[in-house]
Amino acid sequence: MCGACGTGTIRPPWEVVLAGDRPADRRRRATAAAQATGGRVKVTPWGAAGYLLTPRTGPISTCTNLDALALGLVKHVSRPLPACGPCHHPAEQRLVRLPAGTDIQRLAVWSALATAHPDTGLLTIDIHAPAPQGSLANTPSHPVCSDHHRIRVLRTAATRPSVLLHGPHGPRYEAHLRACLGADILRDRRTTG
Repeated sequence: MCGACGTGTIRPPWEVVLAGDRPADRRRRATAAAQATGGRVKVTPWGAAGYLLTPRTGPISTCTNLDALALGLVKHVSRPLPACGPCHHPAEQRLVRLPAGTDIQRLAVWSALATAHPDTGLLTIDIHAPAPQGSLANTPSHPVCSDHHRIRVLRTAATRPSVLLHGPHGPRYEAHLRACLGADILRDRRTTG
């Protein structure tokens, strides 16, 4: 129980449980978010867990967490997300196993953007992720949900992450996720090798 306000146990946001809370982690999430827009929007960390969203034209806005940031960014995304609204396609489950070296910050940003898209239907995402090294290694194993309860993070003993997509168009979302993660992996290899 919180001694200051008397509320129940305070849990960190889902993106903190998944990808860490260090300033470097927040900077990498901000960079991944800006890259998802093709550089059309500048994103910088702000405060303890927030972000500043600065489009080329228009006012600067503050976002208290990654879910709020994704809502502000979804219209600026450079690689269009699969959409079908109103969608009457049957829901399905699609398990996506990712490589051990997957950029967890980029995965967090993609998940927030995919569930923030207004035409995704009832897409929900379960991220099964290895426990991070350091301060959050002792995070409880119960699921931590996003603000809109469409993303759940579950800690596993596995050495590589996996994503379970629930909703219509699972193959299209899997292809989009792999393209977003794969293109960056290839670009990083070209610039470092």
